[in-house]
Amino acid sequence: MKKTSLFGLPILVLLVVAMSQIPAFQSTPSPAATFDEALAKFENLRQDDSLRPLRPEGASRLFHHGHKTERVFVLLHGLTNCPEQFVPLAKILHAKGANVVIPRARLAGFADRLNNDQGHQTAQDLIDQAAVGLDIAGGLGDRITLIGLSGSAVAAGWMAQNRGGIGDVMLISPFFGMCGVKPSVIDATAATLSKLPNFYQWWDSSKKDNLAGPLYAYPRFGTHCMADTIQLSRDVRTNLDSKPVHAKRLIFLTTASDRGANNQLTNEIASQLKVREGEKVITYEFPESLGIPHDMIDPAQPGANTDLSYSKILELVEM
Repeated sequence: MKKTSLFGLPILVLLVVAMSQIPAFQSTPSPAATFDEALAKFENLRQDDSLRPLRPEGASRLFHHGHKTERVFVLLHGLTNCPEQFVPLAKILHAKGANVVIPRARLAGFADRLNNDQGHQTAQDLIDQAAVGLDIAGGLGDRITLIGLSGSAVAAGWMAQNRGGIGDVMLISPFFGMCGVKPSVIDATAATLSKLPNFYQWWDSSKKDNLAGPLYAYPRFGTHCMADTIQLSRDVRTNLDSKPVHAKRLIFLTTASDRGANNQLTNEIASQLKVREGEKVITYEFPESLGIPHDMIDPAQPGANTDLSYSKILELVEM
């Protein structure tokens, strides 16, 4: 018994230290003042993309009308996907008169789907992805709408707490926690994994890199990337009472068929915010009977019903 206790002591100490620390996330706004400045900022983004070993689908995208528009959208792709995920929706928004930017996360979109870099993507990278998109959007339109999916939805939520000048923020299938796992357990696990060496997990261990779905998405995820996303979730949740929602509207869009994200936790967050923010907070959940998947954005995902999900998104963002 004594040996077991001594063996477990370092693990306990590691856990206590990890749980007591949430990274200090930062972002300094630098919005484009004009349409031309927005184009220049996007060109800088594409220049950086050109230095990376990306697939053609992996690069950042911009859909514009040659001038500033009333509406502008910033679309943030999921953790193991890339900008191509949002292109079909972006084209619809563009056809309706909006300018649209889809910034690439730092380690997303690589040609090698089994690269060993993605696992080191941090929550700060997700914040930076959102920030550069918002900076570009400043010169593209008058009313900015920020939409994030899954892990990037958590970064969008962080922006809603920490950055002004955003009209609408929509969180689609936000990954505040893991489906079926108590927040305290996933928080402790994530905090510990963030201190340990990174390793990779297949989304589906039986199919591995033959996973059905888009060929530009990664079939596995790194533990550091996932753990850091939960650390960002902890930051957002810790500040629910102390930080107001700066956006004019905060929209939660979930699906009861989600087997990845913890919808119960998301609903608790939305309810807590709604008590203080009132009608500013909007929620909608697709019923289980529709079978809408966690990734309701990418038409290449098995079981995707983007006709239905896009229609609801357009309704909620008032397009």
